[in-house]
Amino acid sequence: MRIKDQISLRKIADEYIMIVGTEDSLDYTQAVSLNDSAAYLIESVRDEDFTSEDWVDLLTERYEVSREQATADVESLIRMLQEAKVIG
Repeated sequence: MRIKDQISLRKIADEYIMIVGTEDSLDYTQAVSLNDSAAYLIESVRDEDFTSEDWVDLLTERYEVSREQATADVESLIRMLQEAKVIG
């Protein structure tokens, strides 16, 4: 998997907002709200291919979370990002 190049990630207060872009501009009607850990995962693999296992490893290394919980969280995040057409 790979995060599309046309996204902008901004922190607003305690939340991250990701704006999904088209080929030549950002589409502000496609905003996705992210928590700290989701933003961390996206930033960690920006511009490179990754697997869901890579994200599970990143979560378990950074946060005190079980592998099972990290796997469930990653699967949920991937589904959300696929629906938003952020993962290519």
